[in-house]
Amino acid sequence: MPYSPALLAGTTNHLQRIFEVDNLPSTDLEALEHKLARVVLHLLRSDFNRLLHILYRIDVDERKVKAAMVDADAEIIATRISRLIIKREMLKTEIRLRYSGR
Repeated sequence: MPYSPALLAGTTNHLQRIFEVDNLPSTDLEALEHKLARVVLHLLRSDFNRLLHILYRIDVDERKVKAAMVDADAEIIATRISRLIIKREMLKTEIRLRYSGR
């Protein structure tokens, strides 16, 4: 499903602020997922508490996160979590755009 450029850009901008990174792609959902998965993987390995705090702040469903973490492979877990994060942030961005009048 193609997403509007405004939705992808808004989601990317918010994710960059939350994760304190500045190089997330804002025009390609697949590239965004891949880059965010790298960031999540780094946090999984080095600062798990910060990752949990970010997931709580974003309001990703805890049951979905637990289900995503079933696999033993950290890269698969990171990809699943990044998808959950992007899905949640896109929903929030869509609501912001809808009610901001843009």
